[in-house]
Amino acid sequence: MQKHTKKRKFGEHYIRYLISYMTVLLIPLVILTFFYSSRFMKKFYDEIYETVDLELLQICTQLDNELESMENIVGQITLTGTLNKASESDSPLALRPIITYLSALTTANPFIQDIVLILDGKEYVTTSSTTCQKDYYFNRILQVPGMNSREFHDLLQNSTSSFCLPQQKLLNLDISPAEARVVLFSYPLFTDYQKHEGTVLFYVKNSSIEALLSQKLKSYQAQIYILDQNGAVVTTWGDQDVMRDRLGRFLGESLTLSAAERIGGEEYVVRTHRSGRNNWTYLAFIPDRQTTFSQVNSIMREFLMAIVVILLLASFTIFFLQKVNYAPVRRLQDRAKLISPDGGSSDELETIADALDYLSIQNSSLSTQLANSLTAVKNQRLYRLLSGTYASREDFNLDCSELDLSLPNGYFTVSIMMLHTPSENLSGLAQEIKKQFSVPYIYYYLQNFYPDQIVLLVNQPERSLVSTKFFANVQKYLSKKYGLITTIGIGQQVDSTQRIAQSYMEAVSALDYRFVKGNGTVIEFREVLGPIHTTVFYPHKEFETLRNALLSHNEQNIREAIQNIINFMEQSQLPLYLARSICFDLIHLVNEHCRGQKNAASNSPLELSGMETAQEIIRLLHTWSENLHGLTTAAGKRVVLEEIIIYLNENCLHCDFSVYEAAGHFEMTLPAFSKFFKDRTGQNVMEYTIRLRMERAKELLRTTDLPIKEISEAVGYYNISSFTRRFKINQGVTTSEYRKISSEET
Repeated sequence: MQKHTKKRKFGEHYIRYLISYMTVLLIPLVILTFFYSSRFMKKFYDEIYETVDLELLQICTQLDNELESMENIVGQITLTGTLNKASESDSPLALRPIITYLSALTTANPFIQDIVLILDGKEYVTTSSTTCQKDYYFNRILQVPGMNSREFHDLLQNSTSSFCLPQQKLLNLDISPAEARVVLFSYPLFTDYQKHEGTVLFYVKNSSIEALLSQKLKSYQAQIYILDQNGAVVTTWGDQDVMRDRLGRFLGESLTLSAAERIGGEEYVVRTHRSGRNNWTYLAFIPDRQTTFSQVNSIMREFLMAIVVILLLASFTIFFLQKVNYAPVRRLQDRAKLISPDGGSSDELETIADALDYLSIQNSSLSTQLANSLTAVKNQRLYRLLSGTYASREDFNLDCSELDLSLPNGYFTVSIMMLHTPSENLSGLAQEIKKQFSVPYIYYYLQNFYPDQIVLLVNQPERSLVSTKFFANVQKYLSKKYGLITTIGIGQQVDSTQRIAQSYMEAVSALDYRFVKGNGTVIEFREVLGPIHTTVFYPHKEFETLRNALLSHNEQNIREAIQNIINFMEQSQLPLYLARSICFDLIHLVNEHCRGQKNAASNSPLELSGMETAQEIIRLLHTWSENLHGLTTAAGKRVVLEEIIIYLNENCLHCDFSVYEAAGHFEMTLPAFSKFFKDRTGQNVMEYTIRLRMERAKELLRTTDLPIKEISEAVGYYNISSFTRRFKINQGVTTSEYRKISSEET
């Protein structure tokens, strides 16, 4: 009797795949568990410390700004003549304008509670609300703990520099019997001859300083100390003020950013920051054991338990799904046999692989046919032509003999038409231009470099300029029929296919000149040259040295000669068109002598056309020269002027707008950012933003009844005096006069 053996339910592939899936699942879980358990807490702590550091920096910056405002107020009191007026006043009534002035300064700065003007030799003290006799002020109104009235008066009178009396509990015997916790800031006043004239005393509530602290620091249960340059505690915040004895450790010349302290049996991490303006020190003591960290530890334990559960559930799911999904593999084998020309083999995976190989070959064949389509190939050849690849027009004609492309004439001019209105059919437009305007030139078009540009190559039989009237007629036609606004840049005529790339870059430079001449114009490259053409220099000597080095085949000399040309470009204030030209000539010359050399600038003319500053071109040359050594570097970020304009329009009306931050937003240095903007707009960034602010201010003055202070803030000025001064300089009239004139006109 014949025995029938039962076929194995799961084959070798099934077991192997199951193990591999389990491994794939296990690896990320193990890695995730490791990173979470060993690194998450450190990252979490670091995140908290970084947050605390940022908060300390913010507090420092805000307080420094307030101190600077106090210094500015002292300067205004001297420069505006207020000091002289107060010195010449011989009665309390004569001091009323001074009171009004101090009141305005106090109102403008909510951080300051009161401003007191104390003059030497005068028997009256002036505040932002009243005046009183000096003896009465020091004996009854102002009492500083630890000093009698005479000691405090002598301290103010003899001080030659500003100082701070930290966290004083002042007792005003006449106004309020309660103690007021304030910080006193004293600034001496001097005449033009450096004679001590008096003192300005600023009252700042301790609560105003505490208001600078954020909720984040409070949520971390941090104990905050602010120390002046002498180590005195200006103010503190927190529930555990037990660190005062340890504060002296953080006042030395070498300040440690982070340190661990054990105080009262509890671990603390101390984060520190020191002001670069006044050497004040900001300390944050963060307890190591706090609610936030305990919650994280609990979450980590729950996470590990969840990982174990997930691993078990996923293992069971993989086993079940693998069992279910393996059956269709056999059905897929049957389908693969129908696709494979040879009918497939007995092994299911081999059969499927053969079918996929067959489909891959078919797909590759279809892709090749698509790539070799007439339009794609034409654009590819013309792309090479603009890249300066063809040594002569005969080479181009030979390469394109079967593509209905030829260059029968020996002179070439490249022009670029930019469409400021989007069009979905650039190819159709180019065809229509060629058909509608019949001229004795042969020209070709490409539209695949930039989505809003058409590149025209004009092939002429003789040396003559391309008529700008022709392009003007093209503009009128497109505007009348389609409502399209176009700007056209025209390069200079060249007599070699290798110089077509030069004409292309000149057309790009001419097109860039639209920021000066305006959109909707026809711009020739010679307009870009202008009068500065006679003042720029070309490194002929350096290029001659490079040619000699190339002819000598001395690699070291070649590298030095290339670096000398790059140094020339870096040290010279080159126009953009000349920088492009030097870069192109350098790459072209080296490639001409080293045809086997692979480098990052093989399509340099087209890459140069996208660069908008000489600095970008120099960076390209550094990358290219390094790649000659087999090195690679990352390409710089391309900055678009329109993006800068949008950014400035959206942000320049904010009071915290910064040109430095605008430059940082576009990953540029401030000098490069300013030069980039001015090269393309004819004005620097500040002139542009001031114009936008003044236009908005005029609009608000015409259409609203807002106070001048609110308008100044709405257009980006914290200080109303700065706004009114700028408005007067810009418009020739004051804000009130402008509002009155506008209302009369309406």
